[in-house]
Amino acid sequence: MAAPEPQATAARSYTPILTDATRLARVLVSPRPVFDEQREKPTWFLPWLVIAIIVVIIGIFQAPYTMRMIELAIEARGSTAQVPAGAMHTQALVGSVVAPIFFLLFGAIGAGILYLILAVTGSSVRYRAMLSATIFSEAVLPIQFLLQAVILRMRGAPDVAISSIADAQPALGLNLLLSADASSSHFLMALLGGIGPLPIWALIITAVGIMRLDNVKKGAAWTAALGSFVVMLLVGAGLASLQR
Repeated sequence: MAAPEPQATAARSYTPILTDATRLARVLVSPRPVFDEQREKPTWFLPWLVIAIIVVIIGIFQAPYTMRMIELAIEARGSTAQVPAGAMHTQALVGSVVAPIFFLLFGAIGAGILYLILAVTGSSVRYRAMLSATIFSEAVLPIQFLLQAVILRMRGAPDVAISSIADAQPALGLNLLLSADASSSHFLMALLGGIGPLPIWALIITAVGIMRLDNVKKGAAWTAALGSFVVMLLVGAGLASLQR
């Protein structure tokens, strides 16, 4: 009569495996259990795909504002050619679709930096686990794009909300401390823009992911996460400066 008890106990303690899409939402508020659930098989593709879909949807709704940014970029280059509205609309939609590919690329590079730093410090980790940590940390990106979209909508129509290219990306970081006029360094603006509540939130998720997925010590995990954060921040600021 006592034999069935272990089975009953196992049934009561059994937790259904949640989908990666649900994990992506949960990682924002409870990263530890999310990463604990996938120690054996860290995942990254589906979370990235969910992020990509959300970003594309936001990009579609923001197409008029993106078209205004494209128009200003053409004027800044001194071009007198009239670009059809349909062509700019297509370009705006293509940009929304291509953006998630860059997120995946940056995640892969960030994972490589984490792997190298931890390897140098003597920690044994898996690249797939590091990629999972970086992709899950990108769960803050849809929040960032949504906040920027709301700010632009509150400013009014595209012609009113965006009078310069700098207006197309409302400040959400330390770049709020600087004016967006021509005298401000584009590199410095982008660098400070990468330091704020959302990037720090992503940094915490990355560090927790490193610790939980591959049992890395807290000090080593934070060293790797901060090192990768600084490198990617400098790279991102450099690319943003060149784009301007």
